[in-house]
Amino acid sequence: MKSNYKKLGDYIQPVDKRNRDLSVSRLLGVSISKQFIESIANTVGTDFSNYKIVREGQFAYGPVTSRNGDKISVALLREPECIISSSYAVFEITDKTQLLPEYLMLWFSRPEFDRYARYKSHGSVREIFGWDEMCMVELPIPDLATQQEIVDSYNVIADRIALKQRINDNLAA
Repeated sequence: MKSNYKKLGDYIQPVDKRNRDLSVSRLLGVSISKQFIESIANTVGTDFSNYKIVREGQFAYGPVTSRNGDKISVALLREPECIISSSYAVFEITDKTQLLPEYLMLWFSRPEFDRYARYKSHGSVREIFGWDEMCMVELPIPDLATQQEIVDSYNVIADRIALKQRINDNLAA
């Protein structure tokens, strides 16, 4: 283990809040593009009371990796709460003064994370990247200011790319 790498399990905890009172109705899923997406499932007659509630700033991921090719479905919720299938694992950062959710999401977005998670997945018919494996992920966790600087730098670049794409689209039109 590199000296500045830490185990993710020291910074996250599982969340298992169910929609027992049916107070949340917005159903989302998690895509391999690492975003929450509107569900396309046929939900007629579905009992949503056992679905998990995800709140803003929390993560969800699909432990079953065998259907996703080389990608792991993991996302950070950046909007109001939603519900997701109980097959997803939901977790949150225990202390946001130590680890920023946006920084962790950048780590999850790296192809190296996907390769690691697929390598660590186990099973024959259904490969699983379970909670214990997620907790064993090692990543560099610099001080909060450095994390914020990395997130800000990434966002500036991403915004510029999006702007250039809109310009290109306008020119093409």
